[in-house]
Parts: sequence; C-alpha cells; structure tokens
Amino acid sequence: MIKTVKLKPPPRFQLATLPTPVEAFSLSPAPKSGIEIYIKRDDLTGSELSGNKIRKLEFILYDAISQKADTLITCGGVQSNHCRATAAVASRSGLACELFLKGKPLRVPDGNYLLDKLFKANIHHITVKEYETEIDEILNRRAEYLLGQGQQPYIIPEGASNPLGMWGYVMAGIELKRQLDKAGIRADYIVCAVGSGGTYAGLYIASLILRWPVKIIGMAVCRDSEFFLSRVGGLVESFIETYNVKVTPEPADILIEDSYIGPGYAQIGKKEADFIKGVAGYSGIILDPAYIGKAMLGLFDYIALGKIKRKSNVVFIHTGGLLSLFAYKNKLFTD
Repeated sequence: MIKTVKLKPPPRFQLATLPTPVEAFSLSPAPKSGIEIYIKRDDLTGSELSGNKIRKLEFILYDAISQKADTLITCGGVQSNHCRATAAVASRSGLACELFLKGKPLRVPDGNYLLDKLFKANIHHITVKEYETEIDEILNRRAEYLLGQGQQPYIIPEGASNPLGMWGYVMAGIELKRQLDKAGIRADYIVCAVGSGGTYAGLYIASLILRWPVKIIGMAVCRDSEFFLSRVGGLVESFIETYNVKVTPEPADILIEDSYIGPGYAQIGKKEADFIKGVAGYSGIILDPAYIGKAMLGLFDYIALGKIKRKSNVVFIHTGGLLSLFAYKNKLFTD
C-alpha cells in the first residue's frame, strides 16, 4: 500500500486508456552494467488521443466545459502532439478549436498537422520569434476577439502545462508506483522528455506525495536547463499553493539535461535519425523525432558515460508522438 499525503484531485473526464503498461526494454548501450530499463507506455493512451497530453487534457477539458467554453485556444509547433490532441478532444466534444502553430504551413499536410486539418481546427501560423516572445499576448488577444464575437474561449497553455494540467502526471506517477510495487521493481531513476515542463513537474510532485526517493531526469528538447529549472520550479510551487498540497520541494532535486536538443526543437540530424531507426529495428519501439527520440538518446548516452549507477533500474516515460513521425520521412530516409 502506498503511503501518501492527503490528496484530492479535481474532477476530470475519462479520455485516456489507463493504466498504460510498464514493459521491460530489450536494448541497452551497456549490457554488462546491470542497468535495467523499463518503459512506461504512455504512447498507448489512445490513437488520435495518444501520448502524454491527453492525461493533462482530461482535467483541463472538464474545467473548460464546466465554464461553458465553446472554443479551445492553444499553441505548439507545426507537429505538436498537444495541439493534435486538443483539436481531437474539441471535435469530440462539439467545441471549436483555435491553434497557433510555430512555423510555416506545410504544402502537403502530414503527421499531426494533417490531423489538425481533419479535425477542422482553425490554424494560425506565427513565426518562431513571435512564439518565443509574445505567445501569451497572442493567445489573449485572440480570446478577447472571440469574446467580442459572442464566443466563450478557453486558453490552454503550451503543452497543457499549468497546475491543473499537472494533475495528469501527478496521477500518472502514482499509477506508475503502484505498478512497480505490484511487479516488485524498485525504480532508481525516471527519465522523461521536457518540452513545456508539466510532465516532469507532475512526476516530481508525485514523488513528493509518495515520499518516493527516485531521481527524475528530464531531457530538454528545446530551450536550456536554466530555463526549465525556473519553469519546473515555478510550476511545482504554483501547484502546491493552488491545491494546498503538504509537500516540501527541494530545488536541487530537479534535474534537467539540455545536451540532447540536437539541431533544434523538432529538428533532427543524422545522429538522431540513425538512433530512432536503430531502436525501431532492434526493439519494435517507435520513438518520435521531437521528444522521445532525443530523450532516449540522452538516456543511452548517460548510461554509456556512467552517469547512471550500475545495477540501477530506470523507467523511461514514453510520451507518444508516433503520429508526427510520418512528417519526418525525408529526414529518416535520405537515400
């Protein structure tokens, strides 16, 4: 039985297929190290609703509908898993959806962008500079405009990473601990990709609630460690204050690595492409180029460099992204 601090999650819709399985992973960069890798398969939360974002959207959609919203507004990259999932839940729920996507439109829709179109999201393309410097203002301006048109907009931040969305991965962390305990597995490390900070922050809160001495390593896929240490720390403090959760975070315990971003956010080179193809070919596990491919590449490098202690157990959080893979076929196969 897991001992926790008092916890009362907000209401949510049941959108994801849960619990997702935990599987032993067959590949290792250092087989003699005694390090065992397990994968938490959050890529199996659904099909069009697959990936980590849907756990967060369960709580956020409930809140939006309870506020009588008729339009969801959010943002991300052109191949954003979060935007695709938001467009899908909006379509399912009879809501309109407005997406602000970082980057130029694709001449031929593919991957998540194709699904955004199929779900009839109203897509706005903005520059990388606009996204990085004024995305909050852009979303707020659009909401004000829609209000003036008689609509009821609801803004969802990048990656659904706010205190309410974090509940998705607080509960995922509790789910994971129960699964590991039942299987008799002691986790020494959890590794996940970090793109907006909410998944990491939720897992970290779960570890505090459970009094679980597991090290959580976040592999940044955009921006640097300094940014994410501040971002995750802020999310954690905001969650604790908003929901009056009786835990005490230690900033030194938040571990963010920024050495595996590669050519840039949602961009890959030969190293990343070869790694993704190798993992698929030898394990049958599909990694997406923007998030999980880089996060697992970082994990493998950490093991090879001895940054993960020998005979440790590592749980890798597979946060999905399969649908975006199809947009990278020219990067993966250049011959």
